[in-house]
Amino acid sequence: MTNLHTLNILVHVTAGCLAIIIGLAVLSRPKGTPWHRAVGRIALIFVGICVGGALIGAFVFRGRIDLIGVSLLVTYHIWSGVRSLRLKARGRRPADLVPATGILALGAAVAMLYAAGEGHYHWPAGLVYPSAGALVAYGGWDVLRTLWPLSWRIALNPAEHAYKMTSLIGSLVSVAFGTVLKAYALPASLSAAAVFAVLGVVLAVRAARKAVGVTPSVALNARLKTDNEV
Repeated sequence: MTNLHTLNILVHVTAGCLAIIIGLAVLSRPKGTPWHRAVGRIALIFVGICVGGALIGAFVFRGRIDLIGVSLLVTYHIWSGVRSLRLKARGRRPADLVPATGILALGAAVAMLYAAGEGHYHWPAGLVYPSAGALVAYGGWDVLRTLWPLSWRIALNPAEHAYKMTSLIGSLVSVAFGTVLKAYALPASLSAAAVFAVLGVVLAVRAARKAVGVTPSVALNARLKTDNEV
């Protein structure tokens, strides 16, 4: 079991490092291009491998509730972030409420169990409560938005995709900082999370503006350039 645990950690760390490097490259390049979609899929594959290793480690080898919660949150980011683009201007279906409600309930459970001194945890309170809060915030957002007008979805779906994908990479960076910089785990992790939260808002606003035609897209700019040359 020790050898399997070591192998799982090696796969988890390697995939996580590659996911961060590729993910940062995707965030730094123009959005909506074929390169963005192709490399973004590669990044998601490595994120999936990384999260898979984390879930195996959390459930099989260590059983830490906070690690399970964060791993499931990243998994939810992958699913809901990609799905937000596939929905286009449509709203979520009733089936979408099941994982959203589950994430919301999980966050509340992690916080209450920690406060009650129940279960085994890997991180201190300063990281457990923000992680639980993130679960509640994302789950609550996805539950409440079903009440909003469908006309909002034209801008909201691409904005959600941009924010959740940015937050996805931010979660990996935050966990990596907390793991590597153990002496400064709390400020390092929270600082990384805050930076990517702000970046996510910026990219979400840009995606929403592009969706409603305020900001020209890459494809539109290319067409305009071609027309001008002709």
